[in-house]
Amino acid sequence: MTTSTTTATKSPSQAWRGSLIDANRQALDFQKRVFDTSFDMVASMQERREETITKWTENSERLPAEAKSLVQEWVRLFQDGRNSYRSAVDASFGLANSYLDSLTARAEESA
Repeated sequence: MTTSTTTATKSPSQAWRGSLIDANRQALDFQKRVFDTSFDMVASMQERREETITKWTENSERLPAEAKSLVQEWVRLFQDGRNSYRSAVDASFGLANSYLDSLTARAEESA
């Protein structure tokens, strides 16, 4: 009399797929935290610099109005650039997470 087992056996590539996806997700989360911390630190320094320059230009009696408006525009452009850079990086991390989610879904389907 022979007994057959009905347990599904996974191929070696399927067995490791889930743990590799998890390891990649952890690495991506770490990179995101590092980026957030670094970006916030740099943004804080830039904001302090912008405040200092803005106060200096406002208090300067010898600086013409055109130069003051130029400095205000320069500060605004830096803020816009910083915000758009942050948005682009956040979107990239979102795409990477979506890709890992799709891999997880495929790994669960094939299991």
